[in-house]
Amino acid sequence: MFPTVSYPLMLHVLVATILSLRVLYRKLQVNSALAWIVVLIAMPIGGPVLYVLFGAPNLGRRRLELGHRIRSYYEKAYAIARADAASVDAIPQPFNAMAASIARDSGFPVLSHNRYTLLSDAGDILQRMASDIDAARCDCCLEFYIIDPRGRVEAVLEAVLRAAGRGVACRILADDFGSKGFFRSDWPARLKAAGVSVTRSLPVAPIRNFSKRTDLRNHRKQLICDRAVAYMGSFNLVDPHFFKADAHVGEWIDLMMRIEGQMVDALACVFHADDLLDRPDTDIDDKALRALPFDQQKPPLPEGRMLMQLLPSGPEMPSSTIYEVIVAGIFNARQRVRIVTPYFVPDQAVLLALTSAAKRGIAVQIIVPQKGDSRMAQYASQSAFDSLLEAGVEILRFTGGLLHAKALLIDESITVFGTVNMDMRSFYLNLEMSLLLYEPQASAQLDGILDGYAARSSAIDPAAWKQRPWRQHFLENLFRLAGPLL
Repeated sequence: MFPTVSYPLMLHVLVATILSLRVLYRKLQVNSALAWIVVLIAMPIGGPVLYVLFGAPNLGRRRLELGHRIRSYYEKAYAIARADAASVDAIPQPFNAMAASIARDSGFPVLSHNRYTLLSDAGDILQRMASDIDAARCDCCLEFYIIDPRGRVEAVLEAVLRAAGRGVACRILADDFGSKGFFRSDWPARLKAAGVSVTRSLPVAPIRNFSKRTDLRNHRKQLICDRAVAYMGSFNLVDPHFFKADAHVGEWIDLMMRIEGQMVDALACVFHADDLLDRPDTDIDDKALRALPFDQQKPPLPEGRMLMQLLPSGPEMPSSTIYEVIVAGIFNARQRVRIVTPYFVPDQAVLLALTSAAKRGIAVQIIVPQKGDSRMAQYASQSAFDSLLEAGVEILRFTGGLLHAKALLIDESITVFGTVNMDMRSFYLNLEMSLLLYEPQASAQLDGILDGYAARSSAIDPAAWKQRPWRQHFLENLFRLAGPLL
């Protein structure tokens, strides 16, 4: 007698096999590939659905095809590549070769005529933003993952309304998911009525989810006023007095950089490309590309030298250059590596780079929040602590709130500053932007701020960490398996 054929089982095997082959041919990292194959085999219905929604870093064919063309157009229009690009010879080896590689991959060279102010107080950041918007005469561009229109943020939005009222071209680009509170408020209607362009970045919609991933987010945070001043860093447009107050993790603490000089145009290139790509009703032709205030008068460039390089990253870029930079930078460290990040979920390459550095005598310090807003990410993060502590890495847990600042300091040679967390989502999935500073002055200034964070942190004692409860250890090991998918 022949065994009964289970057609649902055969269908599951067929679908799981096809999607598993797709995973293999995408040449993902081994841990990510294995995680997806296990999910596809173990979950007959949920696995394929999860893979279709979240498995491929796809932003849609339109964005992928047009992204490079648009960014290149703006880089040429703003003369970024010809803007008296600095020689990389002034950068210590091997980071000079890294800077040249970044320029080839991204189109943004090292620029020297810049000036910056590092800001760490939320009230100061919001007040300065409002003042610079009030001073704008031609255009004002805001791009943020989260806009939460409460508290002191209202003063910034009121400044945008005033700017639009005096004829300034104002544009706001906000992530559809991160800024859902903003889009549900009456602010978009008020802004649009005043003539402000308000665009949802990476809109979330059930139908669109089958052509692109729904969890790919625009994590960039910047403000640009005319061609004079720009802000970028980890700060969302929120008032920490109100934002996520019910999460009981304390106020969010961020860093932002106010920039003048050549880098302002480089940041504008990223904004204008993102803004056009997120407008589904806009034909990307030469007329649309030319509809920018390229003829604005550029303010005098700052005197002196401040070597900076912009590195945008995300699934719309040809490669994950920021991941390569971070791993290579840590491997090439000679004196110290210092990291501050709210989300620390390293893969094997990052973990190897950090433990290897510590074992060869490099001072490696990682500062993370004592409490995070994601329990899953926190457990996945803690699963790496054993290996790091055994290698001699110092891990500090900040107790003064949710430390949301993001920076990587390597020796006195290179500082990576911006929106990138130390996790796979930031390296591969989110639209991010990083600023690389090749100046001891910048490194020393950030060191001082991180010293302040360290003074409000508690160091993990390796011996005490080994005695943590078995339940916590189990949850860490469990969520470590999800680390490649977080």
